[in-house]
Amino acid sequence: MGSLDKPNALRLITLFSGSVKGMAFYPPSHPAIRQPLMELYKILTTALSCGEQVSWGLIDGIMFFDDHLFIAPSTAIADLTERLTEKGIARITATSSVSFGELELFVKLFSSRSVRFDTLSVQMAEGGVTSLKLVRHGDETFDQGNDDAEIVPEGGHVAAYTRALSAIKTICRDIERGRIPNSAPLIKVVDKMVAITMEEPWALLGLTMIKDYDHYTFNHCVNVGVLSMALGATLGLDTMSVRNLGIAGQLHDIGKVMIPKNILNKPGKFSSDEFDEMKRHPEFGSKIIREMEGLAPHISSVVLGHHLHYNRSGYPEWATQLPFNQMIDIVAVADTYDAITTLRVYQHPATPKAALDEMQKLAGTILNGAIVECFIKMMGDYPVGTLVRLDTNEVALVHRPNPQDGKAPLVRIVIDGEGERLPVPREQALVGSDGSHYAAIVAVVDPLLKDIDIGRLITGGFTEAA
Repeated sequence: MGSLDKPNALRLITLFSGSVKGMAFYPPSHPAIRQPLMELYKILTTALSCGEQVSWGLIDGIMFFDDHLFIAPSTAIADLTERLTEKGIARITATSSVSFGELELFVKLFSSRSVRFDTLSVQMAEGGVTSLKLVRHGDETFDQGNDDAEIVPEGGHVAAYTRALSAIKTICRDIERGRIPNSAPLIKVVDKMVAITMEEPWALLGLTMIKDYDHYTFNHCVNVGVLSMALGATLGLDTMSVRNLGIAGQLHDIGKVMIPKNILNKPGKFSSDEFDEMKRHPEFGSKIIREMEGLAPHISSVVLGHHLHYNRSGYPEWATQLPFNQMIDIVAVADTYDAITTLRVYQHPATPKAALDEMQKLAGTILNGAIVECFIKMMGDYPVGTLVRLDTNEVALVHRPNPQDGKAPLVRIVIDGEGERLPVPREQALVGSDGSHYAAIVAVVDPLLKDIDIGRLITGGFTEAA
């Protein structure tokens, strides 16, 4: 891969976007186009001097160049994101043999608003553009070599999520085998997630809608870690505190590995003795964490206290008088939200919006009211992962929030106005960058009634009706 630092990677993306936009007003020979193109080519060849190819495009709706993510988009990035989405392009790859002529022609062809993926590919082939390749949205590369497949490029959000799942699974397997778990893989992936979260707290929130009933504990742990980091960043905590929240959140339930499987997986209501046994998992988890290397001491305290409740009416009862910091209340809020929005044998999952309403009822007693209020504000009018109906009668998934208008997020349309499912979800801004209005949200839809898997939609897939 290339070796550009982030400022130069951003400069390349900005120049590419500007050149594409400028082609609508000037011929390629005009200085307003020629000079940016020449600078773009210079930066591109510099990046390619250290590798065979470089790539830029969209992953999880975020612009990237190689390993760099641009989470807070500039006008140029927002415009390029919109163009890539319209054309159905996920990624552009340039190889070391690219010439200035190829780049110039590609920019010219790409600049046409009406040209989509297939037509553009044909035009590139006819024009001899062979050193620049396109990857269609939905055809992004996956590593099929193991059970924990990761999306390329390495910086992708879904890749970070699957690495976190893998780390949690490994830790739980080590505990089952009587080993002291290695914390290094988890710390490494949390550090990557923290870098993303500190730049934009909501960036990973969509991934928390990935729900796996068969591996509930693993997904739940990662989701609580992601939500805790986002909430900590929103509250203005420093990087180290957010990092520790991510680790504590992802480890909060590892003590359940020590609970007998016949109790842990029981589909019905616990007996009194079974519930007493289940209530020991915070103590088990806290003890395990104290034995692990590289973890801050207070992480074990957070794991110990995540079921104590804000009014200290929870468990373990012997720990209710111990001094605890704000991190416990943050993890408790994250834990509650993910639990409420997850399907269990004894529970129909609440929609994200309904879950927030339910959490308000717990504020001041079970949960810290001020932190609940901050969490609700962070999640917005329509939280990421909410399925909604538009006034066009289309059904869409809220994919990313709109900081300028909480009622007009970026969505992925999954069912058209005639009630037909789209084979590939279509990304749509409800309000365009130019202020144009596409549609308004009129209702929240229960995904189970539509047989829609929210997790697959968030990560780019789509579940067909049975």
